[in-house]
Amino acid sequence: MIIGVIADTHVGEFLDRIPDWALDALAGSDLILHAGDLSDGSVIPALEKIAPVVAVCGDHDLPSAPGLPARAVVRAGGVRVGLIHGKRRSTDALVVAAHAAAGRRLAFDAGRARAMARAFRHHDVHAVVFGHWHEAVITHVHDVLVFSPGAVCPWGSLEGGREPRGGAAGVADRVVRRYRRQLGADAMRASVGRLVLHDGAVRAQVIVAPADAPGRSRP
Repeated sequence: MIIGVIADTHVGEFLDRIPDWALDALAGSDLILHAGDLSDGSVIPALEKIAPVVAVCGDHDLPSAPGLPARAVVRAGGVRVGLIHGKRRSTDALVVAAHAAAGRRLAFDAGRARAMARAFRHHDVHAVVFGHWHEAVITHVHDVLVFSPGAVCPWGSLEGGREPRGGAAGVADRVVRRYRRQLGADAMRASVGRLVLHDGAVRAQVIVAPADAPGRSRP
């Protein structure tokens, strides 16, 4: 069984629609999980043309987005998968500010993965899928696979190299851009993913957008 995984599409906010490369990468999925920040409701019917969709809400959902749960547990192919966006209000700001101040990447990945796994500690899941950080992650916390497919719109409000917004939003844009540059070019490549389920085991794969895909951002 193949579960397509997608996150941080930001359609209607920073992108007009899901790019063709992402839809092509998800083709053939038996089920699709969206880990939040759709940002509007057009994303779900677009994905449902490929396969049934389970989605959770993000912190950038627009009024046109459907009412979605904050988290879900999906049972498919003999495994249980926890689905969450992954925003942690107080921690997020501290992580970004610390990176901006240090001018380099800091070690926070292990703590992030543990937090995602803890969100489903009472559900006996085999895997946890999350988004929000716009960076692909494949790791394990004990015997739980923790997976982020990365983001379809990795640079968010700066997608396409657009200028920072005005006022306080522009200050935040500049700080976040510095943080994302510190992650490195590979981390900021647009991507989706898949979970491959076989004989009760689950394996994650990241599918990166082609280098010549239209709309690729270069902030």
